[in-house]
Amino acid sequence: MHGLDITVALGLDRRVPEDRLRVVLDGVTPRSARYFGADVRGVELRADGLDWSFGAGTPVTGAARDLLLALFGRKLPAGRLRGAAHRRFTVG
Repeated sequence: MHGLDITVALGLDRRVPEDRLRVVLDGVTPRSARYFGADVRGVELRADGLDWSFGAGTPVTGAARDLLLALFGRKLPAGRLRGAAHRRFTVG
């Protein structure tokens, strides 16, 4: 998480192995998302290129690493997520 915090903020491309992403993504619960301040009500987060989704509602899509940051309450730079509710998880 902390490595992604830094690389995303700096605009650096960091490839996280899928098996590592899955360990964290599969451990996310509604309770943990609330703990980190992520408002995922009425939204389904869907990962590009990875068979993974979280929640139910209006789809928001993006790279799994970006969705993971959103689930941990981080705001992403504009353009990293798509969908009607993407602004809920982005800055600007």
